[in-house]
Amino acid sequence: MQDIQKFERSLKDLEYFKDFQSFVSPKNNGQARSTHMKKTHPRFNPLTDLNENQFRIKYRYTKENLRRIIEIVRDDLEIEYYEPLKREQVPIDLQILSAIRLWGGTEHPKLTAMAHGVSLRTLAKITRRVASVLSSKASRYIRMPATLSEKERMMCSFQAIANMPQVIGALLQTTVRFQPDNSATEDLVGETPISAKEEELHLQIVCDATHKIRDLDIRLIEEHSMLTDTEMFALSKIKERFEQNEFRGRILLGNEMVRCSSSLFTPVRFPRNQSEELYNHAHSITYASARKCLNLLMSRFGILGTEILGSHGSAKQTITALSILHNMAMEWADPSIDTEQNIAPFNSTFFNSIGRAPKSGEDNNRRQFIKIHFAS
Repeated sequence: MQDIQKFERSLKDLEYFKDFQSFVSPKNNGQARSTHMKKTHPRFNPLTDLNENQFRIKYRYTKENLRRIIEIVRDDLEIEYYEPLKREQVPIDLQILSAIRLWGGTEHPKLTAMAHGVSLRTLAKITRRVASVLSSKASRYIRMPATLSEKERMMCSFQAIANMPQVIGALLQTTVRFQPDNSATEDLVGETPISAKEEELHLQIVCDATHKIRDLDIRLIEEHSMLTDTEMFALSKIKERFEQNEFRGRILLGNEMVRCSSSLFTPVRFPRNQSEELYNHAHSITYASARKCLNLLMSRFGILGTEILGSHGSAKQTITALSILHNMAMEWADPSIDTEQNIAPFNSTFFNSIGRAPKSGEDNNRRQFIKIHFAS
């Protein structure tokens, strides 16, 4: 299966390369272009050289929304214009465009670098800088509701889905691979040396009913301590905030791989009556927002399903940056992902469970919750 996927990706890369050639080396009345003409040919500008549909497929946003992202990030990138990028004369707009196209994972990194007229080494530096700038804005774009009115609005939006009350977020966990950078991997060559060691990050998100990421927890998975999803949740700040009663009377929804608690309600594993069946049905429909949120994130940024090249800190910054970009897309109702015909449907097997199954036993808070809200 992996060989087939590699072959399909190679065919797709070839298609992108031919498409790229049509922009940078157009035919000149059937004659080859001269060396002088190649030197004076203007740099490829995807905002003008691609039509809207081509742009959405390769850059994961509409042109209008990508321009909005550029304006949000531009000033911070210009504060310290990295010297090597000055020498290569890489415009700020093109830096942001190349980073987002690389994160989309629709083609080999070499093709992304070629399309934007930069080397692989420069592309790696660009993506780290753009990720760093974006991730610094996390407190603005990734946050739980703070005021009473914000909390009430979020609960109402969840309750409108399947009449599940008191829900303020849906929690989902998965893993993302990253390749610690060294002299061999820093260039983004896409060919991992034998000596390089792949590592994994545990990713925990809390989303709202509109598929925005409201809380993000990223932790390195230590090789010698394979913690369960429940134990990972116990280490997160969001659990601590619930324990401190910041979200008084409100709950999160989780799947079967975490243990039910006073703040995190999971499905009843073996429903014994109609009330529990009704609760499970409402839970399933409401919790689907978390699955869709992560599915949209993964579809827009294919690099999350393959491998991020960079250090532990750099990989965390990249995931944070992609989560912010995802929230922007949700806020602006960006339709780019919907225009792509061959997006893989949600695959529950991707969301890896890293550990043992949760302990059995009913939670008293959940039992009381079901009795109050789902009694026949």
